[in-house]
Amino acid sequence: MAFRYFCSRSLKTVGGEPHRMADEEIDASCPQCDEPISGHEVRCPACGLDFLDDEGGLSQDAIDAMFADADIEGPEATPLDTFSTPRWVRLLVALSITAPMGPLVMFVVESATPVSLSVAVLAFLAGWVVPGYILSRFTVPTVIVAVGLLLVGTTLAVTPLVIVVGRALLGTDASEIGALGSNVVAAQTAFLLIGLVVLGLGAVVYRHAVARRDSWSEQTKQ
Repeated sequence: MAFRYFCSRSLKTVGGEPHRMADEEIDASCPQCDEPISGHEVRCPACGLDFLDDEGGLSQDAIDAMFADADIEGPEATPLDTFSTPRWVRLLVALSITAPMGPLVMFVVESATPVSLSVAVLAFLAGWVVPGYILSRFTVPTVIVAVGLLLVGTTLAVTPLVIVVGRALLGTDASEIGALGSNVVAAQTAFLLIGLVVLGLGAVVYRHAVARRDSWSEQTKQ
């Protein structure tokens, strides 16, 4: 049996070469083809299976053959998806990165039309919690941060435009609210510039996160 060969025999590395007990008689067989071997070979003379690797230890092919010969399912590479940050940690990261969304959404709602305090608070919570919950579904925290930055940057860039469109659709008189005043162009420019900066930062973080994820995936496949 394969285990009898590999478990009854001790290999030690001396001066970079495996040390063998030359006079030791071992009842052994190849774990892959089950042909008799003397117990001193580094390769099966029948099927060519390499028993040792370059460092003098058991080769991966020999280990796999041992498990197969003993009807034991060998260890497999753990899928990348199984390494997941706890959901509560991801939710905390997502809520942290989407925190600016709450006041932004509330600002848009209050600037588009007069609303009560309860509606404003509801808009604040919805703008903060809903995106945070959605982003927490990503398994990698760095991706959560990157996508969150992209979302915040996009929202900042279009905030004045959304307010103007909302006022037009609702027929709201801007003088009744005062938000943004009459100089909408200046406000749009300021929001747009800040939004573009946040978008650029988000793009850099996202590129880094994707590169790391791909690297982990390649290492896992190997």
